[in-house]
Amino acid sequence: MTTHRYERGAIVWDFIRGGFGLLLTVGPALLMPMVAWLAVVFWGFAVLFAVYLFRTWLRSATVVEVDDTGIRSAGPLGRAIRWDALDTLDLRYFATRRDKEGGWMQVKLRGDGAAIAAESTLDGFETLVSRAAEAATRNRLALSDVTRENLKALGLVAGAPDGPVPEGMAPGGTAPNDEDRVGMR
Repeated sequence: MTTHRYERGAIVWDFIRGGFGLLLTVGPALLMPMVAWLAVVFWGFAVLFAVYLFRTWLRSATVVEVDDTGIRSAGPLGRAIRWDALDTLDLRYFATRRDKEGGWMQVKLRGDGAAIAAESTLDGFETLVSRAAEAATRNRLALSDVTRENLKALGLVAGAPDGPVPEGMAPGGTAPNDEDRVGMR
């Protein structure tokens, strides 16, 4: 079993940004007289920063555990998904610049009536995505083109092959290994 947490440096900076934003919106809204529409704008942004801080706290309190049977998110909103029940793998990249340098990835997994999302600031993110990709291949999941391209960027291939699997081929479209040949003779 591997245990993964969000990087402390990223979490600390998220708390600083959220706190600063909350201070810049709630402070003036409480201390300065404003016309109604401006107060609504300030309080609206204050709510957004409060939600951002809450999500940052959730990430800081979450531990993701990955083993041979599945993935588990332990924390305030804990969930678990068995690999054999995985029915959705969605991997997205969010660029922060036009040239696509900088940014982060987010993986969303679904199965067993639960959903788990993780961002690339999670230590061991690539290991988690690799295990999910293996499960997606075993479960013959159809993946979006975006997910396939993002997996390729990480050096991974996963999901159901394009089209039907030829006779004698293993799921994922590869030639069967010796274990897969048992019973095929």
